[in-house]
Formats: sequence, C-alpha cells, structure tokens
Amino acid sequence: MAENNVIFQKIAEALLIDYTSVYYIDAVTNAYQYYSIDSKFRSLQLEEGGDDFFKNLVRDADKVVYEEDKHIFFSDMQKEKLLSEMKSGTMQSITYRLMIDGQPVWHMLRLIRGGKSGGDYFVLGVINVDQSVRERQERAKLQREREIFNQLALGMAEHYDSLYYINMETDHYIEFSFRDTYQKMHVPPEGDDFFTESKKNVDRFVHPDDLSQVEALWRKDVLLKNLENNTTCTFNYRLIIGGETMHCRRFDMWASDHKHVIMCVENINDEISREEELRRTQASNVTFSQIAERLAEHYDKIYYVDTVTESYVQFTSSDLQERLESPAEGSDFFECAKRDIDRMVYSDDRMMLHAFFNKALLLDGLQFPTVRHIEYRLLQNELPVYVRLLAMYTHDHRHLLFCVENIDEQVRALTSANELARTDKLTGTKNKNAYQENEKSLQANINVGAILSFALVVCDLNNLKRINDTLGHKAGDECIKAAGKLVCEVYAHSPVYRIGGDEFVVVLTGQDYKNRETLFEQLRERVLDNLRANVSPVIATGMSEYLSGVDAKVSDVFQRADNEMYEYKRKLKEGSVR
Repeated sequence: MAENNVIFQKIAEALLIDYTSVYYIDAVTNAYQYYSIDSKFRSLQLEEGGDDFFKNLVRDADKVVYEEDKHIFFSDMQKEKLLSEMKSGTMQSITYRLMIDGQPVWHMLRLIRGGKSGGDYFVLGVINVDQSVRERQERAKLQREREIFNQLALGMAEHYDSLYYINMETDHYIEFSFRDTYQKMHVPPEGDDFFTESKKNVDRFVHPDDLSQVEALWRKDVLLKNLENNTTCTFNYRLIIGGETMHCRRFDMWASDHKHVIMCVENINDEISREEELRRTQASNVTFSQIAERLAEHYDKIYYVDTVTESYVQFTSSDLQERLESPAEGSDFFECAKRDIDRMVYSDDRMMLHAFFNKALLLDGLQFPTVRHIEYRLLQNELPVYVRLLAMYTHDHRHLLFCVENIDEQVRALTSANELARTDKLTGTKNKNAYQENEKSLQANINVGAILSFALVVCDLNNLKRINDTLGHKAGDECIKAAGKLVCEVYAHSPVYRIGGDEFVVVLTGQDYKNRETLFEQLRERVLDNLRANVSPVIATGMSEYLSGVDAKVSDVFQRADNEMYEYKRKLKEGSVR
C-alpha cells in the first residue's frame, strides 16, 4: 500500500475540496489510510490507518451510527457485496445518519473503485449532508401537505351551494355558484356593489315570512356589526325559487386579510341533491386556499381519511375534543374511531355512532357528492356536549372528510324551545308530539337491526265523561292531572306521555325495563286501592315488551299493550278485579 501513498495523497488532496474526509482501502489486503481536512474529525471513529477496514468498520459503526442505519454497514458496506455490485469506474452514494451529541446527523459516502498498476483499491469520501437532506424532506412534507390541503379545500367547498368573496372597503364581490338553483337567480358572478345586488334578490326570492329579518341581515352595517365581536355569524332563512321553498343557512366570516368577508350559503333541504362539481375560481386576485382555510376554521376537527389504506390526517381548530388521543396522523382510522366512541361518546349515543362508522355501509351509502351527517354527544369534563359530524367524499373519490362541529349551544337552545312544544300543559307530562318523536327513534333502530330492550305501558282513565258531565270540565281536568301524577310517581325514571284526552303511554328502558313487572304491579295495586276507596283516578292499564324478530313496528308493541288495557278496563267495569 505504501508504494501508492504518493499517488493517493494527490487524489485525497483533490477530493478533500468536496469531502470532509477520505478513506483509501486496498481491495486485496483490506488495509486502509484516512485523510481529513480536520485532524479531529472522525466520521466513523476509525483510526488514521489499519490492517482491516471492513472489520473495524463493523466494530465502530455499531457505536456511532444511528440504529436504523446500522444495517448499511453490516451488509451493504461489506467487501464482497461491494465487489459484486460495483463495476469498474462506477460511483455509488450511500446516505446514513451518525449520532452526534445525541442527535442523528445525515452524512453521505461516495464510493469509487479503480484499477491501477499498483492494484485494486476503493476510495471512500465522507461529507455532512444533514442540511440538504432535511431541506429535501421538508419540501416533500410541504408538497404532501399541499396535496392534502387541496383535496380538503375541494371537499369543504363542495359542502356549500354558493360562496361570496366581498371587499368590505369597495363592496366589490366575486360569486362562486356550485348549484343550478343559484344560477337561476341570475346573480352576476362578479360586481362592484354587492349590497345593492343583494337587496334586489332579497326582495325577489326570500320567503315573505322571513323578509323583515333577512332584509336587515343583508345590509352592510348590520353585517359589520355582527362580525365586530364574533369570529363568525350564522343564520337560517328560506328562499322561494321556481315556486318551491328552499331552506338555507348563511355563514359569514372574515378572510385572513380582515379586508374581505367570505359569505357561504348552504342548501339545507334534504330533498335537494348535490350533483354538480365545484367550479374552480377564475379570479386572479382571490386564492381558493384562503377561502378553504377559513371554511376549515368553522369546524373543531377535520379528519382526512384514505378509504383504501385507512390512514388519516387530523386537523384541529379548537380544543373541543382535546381529550381525544388520536394522533395528528395515523393508520386504521375506523378502528381508532371505534376506540374513541367507547371512551369518549355519551353512552346513549354509542350504538348509533358505531352503526354510522361501519365502513362498508358508510361507503355504500355515501356516493359523491352526497353528504351524510349525524348528531351525538361527546363527554367533556364528564358532561355531554352536542356535536355534529359530517362525512363527505373529496374530489378524488378516494378520500373522505369527517368534519366535527360543536353545536351544543344551538341544540340546547332549540331543546329548551322544543321541550315547551313537547310538554302537555295540563299534566306537565310529555305530549303526543314528543311520543311520536320517540316512536320514530325506536322505529329507526328497529329498521337497522339494532338490539333493543323496551316496553310500553298504555293507561286509560276510567269514567272521565261521567265526571265531566256531572261535575264539570274543571273536575275532569283535575282527574286527568291526578292520573298523570299517579303514573309519573310509579314510573319516576321513564318518560310519560299524554297522547289523548284521557290516555297516557310510558316508554320503559334501562332499569325500569328490568323492573317492569314489579312496577306494573305497583301501578295496578294503587289503582285498586283507589277503586276500593271509591276515589279517583281509576286507570285501566296494559303492558307489552318489544319482541325482536317478531315485532316489525313499534305500533305492534303498542297494539298488544292497548289490547291488554281494554281487557283490563272491561274487568274493572264488571268488578271482576278487586
């Protein structure tokens, strides 16, 4: 090897212009010599020279090379493999990571094998490429994020029927219409006076009952005032187009430049199909990504899911679901969803949500550009919080978007109003409308084959007509109230509904369902006590439980309970029960 030193020193000096260090290895004897511009630098911790480069390489690589890259030196960098794979005059680069100060740092080996009169040899050059590798990785990551975001933008925007991008200083606007319905309104796609154009269309198309409210909401001063202390504003109204009523939701927000307002109009009629694809924006001064960013902020979480691999990326814009432990990226989305449902969803809503996240059924029923949604309750600080989940395909029809929105405030406000509308004013029990809603919910679960356990108790007040005729309707009302009170006292943990003048029905689930026979006996015993004492109320009762595989409808269960009630009413009148 010594006879080649002069020649190789010249080669090394030339190579050290580009490399931090250079090794010369005799391909026959394995002896080696090390050269460096920095005498303290030891890329692989090898000595300045030695008798067996490949043996020492394995020894020292095990100490200083990043764990995941050690295989390069244990297999790829062995002499026999290099000799078999490298042809004379070819060059090969190998990238690996060294552990420096506890951190992996990228380096590159350049390998050259040459044949000279002195014998075969390898020349190995080492260079620190950490910065360039990390920059390349960052560019790849940014490119992937951009591809995901573009799909996100398309998927989010297709949820809306029309978007307006309004310059609040000049009133200039650009309209993006994604449905034929809005194009029939003949709104210019671009103009210089948004609020004047809006006034014309409000007068022409808004439902008369909503006109007074909507007129104000389309004025510039009102829009600015609504957004003054709020990030976003939402309200609902109705349009009449072609003689048909269409319910709409308008969603307003500032663009990120705080100079433009983005106004989103969504058709919330279930009957209207979403068939047209999103038209790409043609305005050079508006970037579609800016609109998409602001749309995404409307939701608390967005999941971008590959339906083939089930890998996903998670976008978060608030801490509503901060206790969910799903990572920002992951695999097995549907398995993660099942796990989080059992841990984080309110117990009464878990069965419904598990059915929604059945992948095969979801994909079968979700044809582009259909949107499916479900409302349920998450547990936050051990309290239920109402959220809405929307599922939709992205433009490539391979990825799904799952968008989660906090609707707790509006649901509770609506629930409060609905409670008044679903309460019987005379007895304080729930009314017939409320029972029909519960019946519809039970029927929906029967239709999808959910495992249900419930029973119905039907109650009918005896002798109400006689009391009204002899003592007056006020006395009759008092008797009805007493009947409702009696039923509620027995079934303190179940909803009681007054579904007719003198008829009540109780829906038994949970613990009351398990104790149904005992509670039913208590109810009849209290009625018999009243009958013996000749006091009101006297109530005829019947009960029946849901039989899976037998009952196709809730009304089947009701009918059996009703028949039993009438049979018991007959026995009460005949005096055959005491």
